[in-house]
Amino acid sequence: MPKLPQRLNRPTLVMLPRVSDQLSFVYIDRARVERDDNGVHAIFRTEQRGVERVYLPTASAAALLLGPGTSITQPAASQVLADGAVIVLSGESGAHFHGALTHKNLTTRWLHLQASQWADQDSRAEVARRLYTLRFADKAFAEDKTVDQLRGMEGHRVKTAYRTMSQRHGIPFRRAYNPQNFDDSDPVNQALTTANQVLYSTVHSVIAALGASPALGFIHTGGQRSFVFDIADLYKLEIAVPVAFASSSRPNPAGATRGAMRKNWRMLRLTRRIVSDMQHVLDPADHSPDERPPADDDGVVHLWSPEMGALAAGVNYASLS
Repeated sequence: MPKLPQRLNRPTLVMLPRVSDQLSFVYIDRARVERDDNGVHAIFRTEQRGVERVYLPTASAAALLLGPGTSITQPAASQVLADGAVIVLSGESGAHFHGALTHKNLTTRWLHLQASQWADQDSRAEVARRLYTLRFADKAFAEDKTVDQLRGMEGHRVKTAYRTMSQRHGIPFRRAYNPQNFDDSDPVNQALTTANQVLYSTVHSVIAALGASPALGFIHTGGQRSFVFDIADLYKLEIAVPVAFASSSRPNPAGATRGAMRKNWRMLRLTRRIVSDMQHVLDPADHSPDERPPADDDGVVHLWSPEMGALAAGVNYASLS
């Protein structure tokens, strides 16, 4: 497979500082989101407290999760997207992902790199191996393994982690999740579902904010969130599972899990890790975010030629044919 031009291989360097500096997610339900001269805010109406207006830190959030009973105005949505956050339409407690809105002015560099790696079977296998290897503390131990061997090792790692968490917290555990009825699960499964979906939604937001495709997975395949699952699985046993077990004994497991996930996300600066890990698995040889590409190469749409590469758009080429 021909190597991509060096300028195309570079990650979105204009986007990298902005996305990696975003801290967390904001989850809202049963509210109306509007914009005024002071910024984007959510309006809550309750019998106990009347009308409350809460301004949202859209410039420092990676994702705005809108749960049931929430509406958002067009000006507010436009501002959220312009600030670099992704709007995620979620279910109760962030436990379902229905779709996402992203800003139109995204570079396609990450998408081109991802697609070129995905389309070639050898390159795809190498990316899959890097994704598996990142999950193990002993990276050298996994280096000479095939994808099938790594898949088996990962299954053993997951089973061991769940068994350890179950013993540590004294909670008998069997993963049982009814996607049609969240309340039908026991507290630990509710917490796990919430933790996983929050993780998926926020990873999805980072992937979308960088302009990559959530659908082109290297380990997972066949769904619109295949790459989301690839990346989220790097952190699930480190963050989501421990948080879920620790929160399952709280009166409101889902709410406690969301709060703990938000705290962990902020403390670990996980958004920065996602950007770095995505860069590593897609192009480990090019890991130098200090070099900025030409400014006129960002957000510009070109015409493609198999002989000449990128050509200027907005030009009539009839006289050249």
